[in-house]
Amino acid sequence: MRLFTSFLINKLFLVCGMFVFFGISSAKKPAAKKGIDFYNGNYQEALEKAEKEEKLVFVYLYANWCGVCKSLKKNTLKDKEVGSFYNEEFINLALNAEKGEGKIIAESIGLQSYPTLLFLNGGDGRILNRVSGYKTPIQLINLGKIYTQ
Repeated sequence: MRLFTSFLINKLFLVCGMFVFFGISSAKKPAAKKGIDFYNGNYQEALEKAEKEEKLVFVYLYANWCGVCKSLKKNTLKDKEVGSFYNEEFINLALNAEKGEGKIIAESIGLQSYPTLLFLNGGDGRILNRVSGYKTPIQLINLGKIYTQ
């Protein structure tokens, strides 16, 4: 009887241990904020928000098929330091330059290459700078610092 009780206690500890292990390992942890947090509203709303918060607007114009755009998004726009700087200093907007509002903006500025990055004055949307092509995280941060210091 004593051997049987010991066997049951060992099995009980094993089962409880499995519940604890799987319960802890499957618990969702909040994701660390990384990269640029792009505004979900439209272009005009982004300009208004920037004016209200006394910030500039950063616009990332891309195309889904663009390999350089994909690299920029993966390596630079998702960089923690880039996100920290741009989220603090700008209202950020990502627009597909071949659809909807993005297409209208692309046509209005005579977009010729992807990706194109725009730095705009909040409120009136005046273009302060327009840059095309891939940028490293430090290059993008340095570009942003031109307008924020």
